[in-house]
Amino acid sequence: MCATRTRGVKPHPSIPGRIRRALRLVGWNVLFLVAGLALIGVVGETYLRLRAPFLENDVPHAWFPTIGRIFTPNAEVRWTNRLEFWTESRTNSLGFLDREPIGLERAAASCHIAMIGDSYVEARQVPIADKFHVRLEELAAEELRHLDITTSAFGIFGTGQVNQLAYYDEFAQALRPALLVLVFVDNDFLENSPILYGLREGVDPDRLAEVSATRGADGTITLRPPHPPSPESRLATMASTSPPWYSRVTDRLIDMSPFARWLERKNRAWFSADTDPELIAWVALLSRRSPRYAALFDGWRSTTRGHIQTPFLYARDLPPVYEDALDFTAFALDQFRERAARDGAALVILSSHYIGTRGDLGFDRLTALAEPRGIPVIDYNDYVLRQGAEPRRDARWKHDSHWNTAGHRWAAEALLEYLKENQEICTRRKSPATPPPLPSWRTDYESGEPAARSVFDIHLRENTVSYLKSPCSEADVQAPFFLHVVPEDVEDLPAHRRQYGFDNLDFHYREFPALALGGRCFAKRPLPNYPIARIRTGQYIPDDGPIWQAEFPVDAVRGDAAARSAPGRVPGR
Repeated sequence: MCATRTRGVKPHPSIPGRIRRALRLVGWNVLFLVAGLALIGVVGETYLRLRAPFLENDVPHAWFPTIGRIFTPNAEVRWTNRLEFWTESRTNSLGFLDREPIGLERAAASCHIAMIGDSYVEARQVPIADKFHVRLEELAAEELRHLDITTSAFGIFGTGQVNQLAYYDEFAQALRPALLVLVFVDNDFLENSPILYGLREGVDPDRLAEVSATRGADGTITLRPPHPPSPESRLATMASTSPPWYSRVTDRLIDMSPFARWLERKNRAWFSADTDPELIAWVALLSRRSPRYAALFDGWRSTTRGHIQTPFLYARDLPPVYEDALDFTAFALDQFRERAARDGAALVILSSHYIGTRGDLGFDRLTALAEPRGIPVIDYNDYVLRQGAEPRRDARWKHDSHWNTAGHRWAAEALLEYLKENQEICTRRKSPATPPPLPSWRTDYESGEPAARSVFDIHLRENTVSYLKSPCSEADVQAPFFLHVVPEDVEDLPAHRRQYGFDNLDFHYREFPALALGGRCFAKRPLPNYPIARIRTGQYIPDDGPIWQAEFPVDAVRGDAAARSAPGRVPGR
């Protein structure tokens, strides 16, 4: 019997065959998916790299003993979030991201407005020409021409009003502003508190690198000078195991790839944590340090450093450490109010979009401190809402909380509106009653007796020699300085210097942290650690000789005796 075959009908596949077909189908789909994702990644990476003028941030900064941390004067700053903005700006001679300071005579003749704040005044996310104080000056030139308004800005990221008092005393005060504008943002409550600020930064609250405040045993709050940054200032770090390999790979990829960074920014909320073990450890460390700290932390549940400030905005009942921060904020406002009254300036606060508007806890807490002190608060949110925009969406960058160009324009317009309603700020300005005193935290760089006087006043402190001149211009610091240190024992010198009998520490003004402080020049140079017999210093013109010079014994300064200045020769170079 012949076997029959049905033409056109395929035999039914076996179960193993169906599995192989399914696996092939899945394999092809996975391959297409991987290829598609790779293509998207290549296109995204190429687009972002071609679009970006640069990929790495560069923020040169310096620390000064009467101010704390500011930008390096006359330096280039690059800043980008690799998604929306790439700004390249130059700091001015004072160390702020602003135009070169207005002349003192011009400032006194105009209705000068000084803006003081943190990163919202610093505003490294936009070009200087787009910043709100520059826009205000332009708008006022059109609509309030008769008032002759000029502006300046003094802002450094991560500071509160307590820290910013130094900006007024060292810089803005010299310009005799008719109006002083404090830009207040949501984290200023935190930054005015040495404890909360220290926890966020992982720094000992008693060794902050900014001008800060401290509460005494009697409850009185007083200012204290900046503490030199050092490893000892850091709070103890928890011993931790190495992160898993995939976490290290992800971090490395985000650091290298703009496209990976874009994805990370888009999905940052997925990786947020509810607790920060290191923060909890720091709270425990400070609680063990003193009963006062332990009492302040009572009732506070530590979360993450990025969320420390949120109770000010959303919690009706605040733990003691937050109530303490409000006291420090009140102290800072009192200090600014006293300075403004003393110097004949009006004082106003411009709130930020994150503070909210009237009825929101953050804004109400701010006005509860400001209004009893007679300090008006300009409601930024209210102004933006009246323009038909939503502040937290339209006034800020999508991937950065700071004001975008529209946000800066609205800030300028809100201030302009206030000036139109209060033109007497410019027309009825009071003259200062008395010369302003030195700030209470100033070191003996200026308040102490100099070791020597010549063209510059020369001070010795903490194994550092510093040079001060007032008034001072750029021409005064063009010539190099010579600094010759004569030891008590010549054997302390490096071998190649013993034949000369002194150490040669000559330097240029720009080589060490130095800046013009409101018409004053300040430079400092570390000294060797060995015992010093005397110092010879001055400035010279190469191949032409000294411009000025001074010589003084170091032991006289150590013994608190009157230091003397005397002509000195410039040893052979």
